[in-house]
Amino acid sequence: MTNISSKLIYVPLLTLLLVLHFSVLGESTHNPIGLKFLNEAYMAACLGLALLLILASTDESPREYRVLMYYGLYSVLIFTLLPAIFAYHTYGQPIVYGLIEERRILFAFGFVPLLLLAKRVSTLQFERALLYAALVAVILSWLYKFGLIPDLREEQTAWDRPDRSSIGPFLLCFTYFYCIQTWAKGQSPINGDKRQKTFYLIVAVLILLTLVFATQTRQLIALCLAFTLFCLRAKALIWAVSLCFLISPFYFYPSLLETLGVNLDFYASNLEEGVEDNVRSNTIASIFGHLALVKWLPSGSLSLMWQDGFIPYFGEHFFLSDVGIIGTLFRFGFLSFIIVPLTLYIYQRIAKNIHSDMRFTYAVILAYMVIWPLNALLEYTQQVFAMLFVIHALRARHLRSKERAHERRTYSQLQSCY
Repeated sequence: MTNISSKLIYVPLLTLLLVLHFSVLGESTHNPIGLKFLNEAYMAACLGLALLLILASTDESPREYRVLMYYGLYSVLIFTLLPAIFAYHTYGQPIVYGLIEERRILFAFGFVPLLLLAKRVSTLQFERALLYAALVAVILSWLYKFGLIPDLREEQTAWDRPDRSSIGPFLLCFTYFYCIQTWAKGQSPINGDKRQKTFYLIVAVLILLTLVFATQTRQLIALCLAFTLFCLRAKALIWAVSLCFLISPFYFYPSLLETLGVNLDFYASNLEEGVEDNVRSNTIASIFGHLALVKWLPSGSLSLMWQDGFIPYFGEHFFLSDVGIIGTLFRFGFLSFIIVPLTLYIYQRIAKNIHSDMRFTYAVILAYMVIWPLNALLEYTQQVFAMLFVIHALRARHLRSKERAHERRTYSQLQSCY
């Protein structure tokens, strides 16, 4: 009866929660089906659950909740509160607007509902919920690609192309990572149970094809290929040969690419001119000019809700989200050289404190470091960090479940044993 209720109730709920956590339906500039205030409602719910969890915690509560609460509080303090304070002292922006601008960091508390709901399902059901959520993003991407669902955005930017979309990119990439890891090892990354390698390989290929033909974002394609290299290492040659076999029809029949809507001129121009465009290069030049002017003092970030944000200072095409680590330098100035390595070290200690197996986590973070110049690792990927910590917590929970109740030990003893 419990297994039936898990399949009928908790697995769909977990699938929906993963869709919300990775902003598949959240409003963004490049998401054509994003719903207004959905992300904010989800983050508020996560924050509320975190506060309730703190109030209800006891000495017998699982230790991973308390450890991960430190992760959430630290992330909000450093990447939400500090930029708001810096913007107040540099530009006079009220702190409340700075908090609103950096509110996406609250996705760090997404671990709370994910862990609470994961208690109700098995490891296999958790993995299937992740795959179901990714397939929802895949289906929506292809439906938009072929014009079967409308564009819900009120306005599009001048550089948006109608033939591509960004629907759940973090979810697609994370599920691709999980599938490649499972295919490479032939077992679950959580509890080590055997898994059908062919099934996960098929899902990984489907997601990669979606990223190439429907999403058409260079960063995401490079991210997935980088993870494949870091994860497979020697097996990467097999994966490369398989990809060559899959794309060979498009080499011999280029018209197939046009049928699928791939913008060949766009990719050709990028190969000739490089991945930098004028907007990004101008933003980088403005940032370094500003840092030299203020002697590398922290500047924080401005919200469009307050006096048009950065527009009066740097123009309409100035976006910190487009320049990755350079945007971090703008926010924190010389403090970046302290905050970035310190944060990575703290995150690593938190993860190892929960479970010592870091192979999957290291491969994911290294892959994101490849695109760090284009996508800020610490400010814009808290959904990914939270999900990685959830996987660590599920591993620790699995290890505890293997011991008899009267033999269970503290976390330090458990880590030394395994």
